[in-house]
Amino acid sequence: MHFRFTMAFLLTLCALFSACPPVAVCASPAALERAVGPAAMVRLEQEGAMSVRALGAWGRLPAKFVSLGQTLRKEAGVNLLDADAGTVAQWLALAEEGDARLAPSRDGLKDLLGYLQRGEFLDWEAVAEEGAVAPGALLRRDGRLWVQGPQGQAAAPEPFDPTMPVAKGPEVLFAGDMSDQWVPYQADGGKFKDFAKLDQGMLVVDVPAGHSWGRTGMHSNASMVVSPRGGSEGVRLSVLLDPQGTTDAVLSLVPAEAKTDNEWRYHHVRVGVHLETDDGPKTMTLWIAQQAVMTREIDAVPERIDLVLRPDDAVVVTDSGGKILLQGVLPGEVPKDGYRLYALSDVATKRGNKPVRMALKRIERSPEPFFVQAAHDSVPDGARRTILFDDGVLGRWWSPQGGDFDKHVRLEDGVVAVDVPGGAGSAKVGIYSPGPMVWLDGFGFGSEAGVTFEFDPAGTTGFVVALSPLYNLKRNDPSKPFVWAQWTLKEDGSGGTSMLLIDPDSREGAWKVETGPQAPGKVTLRISPDGVLAQGLGGPDERFPWKWAVPNMGFRVYAFSQAQKAGLPMRMALKRITLDRVAGASPPAAEPTEGVAPLDVDLLFAGPALGGWEPYGIRGADFAKHGRFEDGRLVAEVPAAAHSWPKIGIVSVDPVLTFNERILHTPYAVRVACDRERTSGVEVVFRSAKTAEMDKGAEVLTSFVRHDTGPDAGKYVLSLSGEHSTYRTWSRRVDADWVEANWDGVLEVRFGDGWVEAGLPGGPSIRGADMRTGKGWSYHMAVTACPHVKSGASALTLKKITGGWVTPPGMGADERWTLVDDEKFDADAFLDHVSGALPKEE
Repeated sequence: MHFRFTMAFLLTLCALFSACPPVAVCASPAALERAVGPAAMVRLEQEGAMSVRALGAWGRLPAKFVSLGQTLRKEAGVNLLDADAGTVAQWLALAEEGDARLAPSRDGLKDLLGYLQRGEFLDWEAVAEEGAVAPGALLRRDGRLWVQGPQGQAAAPEPFDPTMPVAKGPEVLFAGDMSDQWVPYQADGGKFKDFAKLDQGMLVVDVPAGHSWGRTGMHSNASMVVSPRGGSEGVRLSVLLDPQGTTDAVLSLVPAEAKTDNEWRYHHVRVGVHLETDDGPKTMTLWIAQQAVMTREIDAVPERIDLVLRPDDAVVVTDSGGKILLQGVLPGEVPKDGYRLYALSDVATKRGNKPVRMALKRIERSPEPFFVQAAHDSVPDGARRTILFDDGVLGRWWSPQGGDFDKHVRLEDGVVAVDVPGGAGSAKVGIYSPGPMVWLDGFGFGSEAGVTFEFDPAGTTGFVVALSPLYNLKRNDPSKPFVWAQWTLKEDGSGGTSMLLIDPDSREGAWKVETGPQAPGKVTLRISPDGVLAQGLGGPDERFPWKWAVPNMGFRVYAFSQAQKAGLPMRMALKRITLDRVAGASPPAAEPTEGVAPLDVDLLFAGPALGGWEPYGIRGADFAKHGRFEDGRLVAEVPAAAHSWPKIGIVSVDPVLTFNERILHTPYAVRVACDRERTSGVEVVFRSAKTAEMDKGAEVLTSFVRHDTGPDAGKYVLSLSGEHSTYRTWSRRVDADWVEANWDGVLEVRFGDGWVEAGLPGGPSIRGADMRTGKGWSYHMAVTACPHVKSGASALTLKKITGGWVTPPGMGADERWTLVDDEKFDADAFLDHVSGALPKEE
C-alpha cells in the first residue's frame, strides 16, 4: 500500500503524462537510475510495503525525522513509525489547512514526504541502456519513481484514499474530578478525609508533620493500564503536577487482583519525586517490586512526568520533551487483568513524619510508538538487520559493565555517555549483554554476522568492543575466548591507537595501528567461516581465523570505555548497536559416497524392556505417582507443587556414552525423541558419575521447555550449560508457531572435541564452547520432564533415545573403517578391503 500512495502522488504531479516512464522535455534528459539496494528495502518499495518503521530498522531514517516523530507523538498523538508516504501526505495536507496539532510540524512533514517520494533512502545506479531494463525494476528520473511494467510501461498505482484517519490524542484519565473511576486511598499515616481535597481542578494533598509516610491520594476503581508485553505499541502515562504545591508525589501500578490497601507492598512499577531533606536535594526514583532500580537528583519538581511501558518489558520515565530520566525492566510476571493506577503523596525515608504536599492536575494515557523487529535470537531467512541497542534504553538484554556505572554514566540523552575523571583507575565502564545476542545461524559458505557499534566521536576518547561466547561478571573484562577491538586516544592527544585481539588464536594481537586523534564514528566486527574482520578502526582489511567462528555459536556483546593507561580521564558516547546477519549455503549432507554405508546408529532407550535404565525422581517428585511406562514409552506428568524444580524421568545405570579418538574426527550425536503433543519440557543431563540429583554439577545439561507465563510466555526456550556453571550457559527462544509447524519432537545433542551442540533438527541450535567433553570422557545420562518455573507443572512422553557417530559428508570406505565401533569391527572384511585396494601385479 505504501508504494501505491507514493505512485498516486507522482501521478498527481504528472497528470498530463501517460502511464509510460517519465520522459524529460528538455534536450538533455536527466539520467535514468535503477534502485540496487538494500535489496530488502527495494523489495518493500516494489511491493508497496515501505514505512517509516522499515527505514528506521535499516538505519535509513535521518536524525531530523526521528526528532519529527518524537514531536508528532507528543504534540499530535500520531505514530510516525507506522506511516507511509500516503499517510505523511495526508498529515501534511491537514497541517497546511491549519490543523492545530499538525501545523507546527508542516515543514518537517514536507521534507519527509519528499524524502519518501524521491526514494532517497535507497541506493541507486545509472542505467546505461534504457531499452534493456527488465520488468519489475524500480526506476527513478528527475526524482520521480516508478516500477517498470511490461514493454517499458510504468506499473499502474491504485488511487490514494484521502479518508485515512489520524490517530487520536491522549485519553484523559483524571482532570480534577474523582468521578466513579477513582477511589480515595490512605495508608501509613495518610487520611484522605483530613488531608485531601479537590480544589481548582486539582487533587490537593497536604499532610502535616507527624503522620509517618503520609500516603494519601487515590487509585483507580478498576484496571486502567494493561502491560503491552509482546504487543506492537507501548503505553505512556503522563502526570501533570503543580510544582509549587508539590514536595512529594508517586505514580504507581498495582496488579488489579491485588489488595488495594497497601500500594507499597503490591506495586509492580512505581515512580516518585521527593524532597530528600527539608532543604536538601530533590530526587526522582523508579521502583520495581519494592526495589529502587534508579534514582537521580532533579533541580525542581517537574510540571510533567511520563511513565512508559514498552512491549519489550522496558520501563522508561521521561520528561515532557521525551528525554529519558529513569529506566528499568518489568518483573517476570505481569497481571493478565492489568493494573490499577495509584497517585499519592509519600514522604521520603529521610523525612519521615515531616509535612508532605502534592498538587495533581491531570493524568493522561496514550499509545506509545514502538519499533517491532525480529528477535535477535530468531533464525534469519536470508539477510536480516536487528537493532540491539538504541535510544539509551538497556531493557531486558543489557546490563551495566565495568566500574561505577551510576556515578560515571548518563543514559538520558539517548546514548551511553561515559565521563570518568582522572585518577579513577582503568576507567572501564559501559554495557554488555549477559546473554548471547549474536548467533551464527546458517553459518555456511557466504554467511556472515556483523555487529556495528556507533559512537559520537566528539564525546569519545577511548573504547573497547568485544564478543565472547562465555558469560561474565559485570565488573570483569570479557571472558576468554574473545574478539576484542579497541581505540584509545594517546595521553598527549596527538593521535590514537587501534588494535584487534583474538584470543586464543592471536594472543599478541592480530594487528595494532596508529590513527588520528578523532575517535571512529562506526566500528564493525564481522564473523564469517573465514574468520574475523574489524572495520572502521584503520586496521588492515583482512580476516583472521578464529577457532570459535563456527556454526550455532552464540556471543555476548561488550562496549565499554578504555583509556590508554590507568588514571587518565575517559569519555565514551555509544549511540547504537546493530546486528546484520546473512545466512549462507546449507552444509553438505552427512552422507557417505556412493556404495558406502553410513555409520551405525544405536538404540539407547526404547522402553524398560531394553534394560540399562531405571526410574528417576527428584525434589519432591515421585515416579510411582507421577511417572509410568506406557506402550514402551516413558510418560512423566508432574503437577504444580510447592517443591522447587521437581523432575521425573529415567537415569542410565551405567555410562551410555564413551568417547575415544574418533571424537577428534567427527561428532557423536544423541537424539532424544519425544511425543511433541504430550511434552511441555524435556531436560537431558550428561554426567561422568551417577548421583542422586544428576542436574547438579552436570558436565552437560540441555533442555527445551515451553513457557506459559513470564517474559517468554508463548515461546519455547532452548538451553545448554556446562558444569552447572553460569559462565558456560546459553539459551535462545523459539517461536511456538515454528515449533507447531516444524518440530518433530527430537532434541539432538552433539559432542565434539571441547564443544557440545544442542538443537532441533531443521531449526535453531546452540553450540557451547570450552566444554568438558572429548577423548576419554564417558557419561551417564538422565532424561526428565522439566518445568519452566521452579514450582510449575511439566509433562514428557519419551519415545526413544538413539546415539551414534555422525557420518562425515562424503565419507569413503577407508574413512569408514576408522570410525566403526570396536565390537563391530570385522577384521576379515577389513583385510579383504585392504587387499582389494592394493595395486594388482602385472
